[in-house]
Amino acid sequence: MVDNPYVLLIEDNPGDARLVRTMFDDAPAGVLPELLWESTAQAGVGVLLSRRGCLAVLLDLVLPDSRGLEALDTVRKHAAQVPIIVLSGNDDDEVGISAVIGGAQDYLVKGCFDGALLRRALQYATHRKRLEVELVVRAMHDQLTGLPTRALLLDRLDMALHSAERSGNRGALLFADLDHFKQINDCHGHAAGDAVLQAVAERMLRVVRDSDTVARLGGDEFVVLLPMVNADEGREVVVRKLRSAVGDTPVLFEGLNIEIGASIGWVEFHDHSASAEELISRADEAMYIVKRAGRATDSVL
Repeated sequence: MVDNPYVLLIEDNPGDARLVRTMFDDAPAGVLPELLWESTAQAGVGVLLSRRGCLAVLLDLVLPDSRGLEALDTVRKHAAQVPIIVLSGNDDDEVGISAVIGGAQDYLVKGCFDGALLRRALQYATHRKRLEVELVVRAMHDQLTGLPTRALLLDRLDMALHSAERSGNRGALLFADLDHFKQINDCHGHAAGDAVLQAVAERMLRVVRDSDTVARLGGDEFVVLLPMVNADEGREVVVRKLRSAVGDTPVLFEGLNIEIGASIGWVEFHDHSASAEELISRADEAMYIVKRAGRATDSVL
């Protein structure tokens, strides 16, 4: 069941909450969604976790269980893609600027806004948040292939390390480098090289699980994160599938059949004894052992 859209007001002062509710009730029909009211940050988080469809949060910075930017941080952790408008009783630009720097999209001073100004603030905050999310997505994904970049890979790998340490499961990181890729660019041009990179990304995605991550670090370097593997067989099966998917069929580009292959090295992890950067470096080293051995073997470090 899809939850109806709503705006969440987190405000401990009943009088201020009634004023905001009146503004919602007096708005033209269909302009504003349902308003939900909670008086503490934790109660607000409970609503966000239990009910989807939140369009915006109106947040008082002085609450019984949190004050100032602490309240903002608490809500943002559970509403990463929801615009937040801070309601401040302090007519001080420094408070508003601090809130915006802390992640809010706008701020309103209590007693200094009416329904029209509130509706406009909600509209602007929603637009700002949408642009912010789009910029983050672009920054975290490779423009050519659409794959996660190094920054997003590091974040997911760090989460996988913590998860492995808690659960006792094993994970693996595979580092793949395309063989003779420079020759493709030199002989057929960079457009052909781009077509190969896009094809490799699509082929890799087809043979991994939804829980796995395929990332492009740059150039012709790809990394596959397997947060969980079933002993040695699970990892080795993925390596064979990746090598087969990448190299069994040439990439067709403007009438050319471009042969490609990949050297793949891998490293296992079962706790957080090594950092995400260290694991990537070790997987990269394992990949170069494969290249030096003639590109037909696997290597693990």
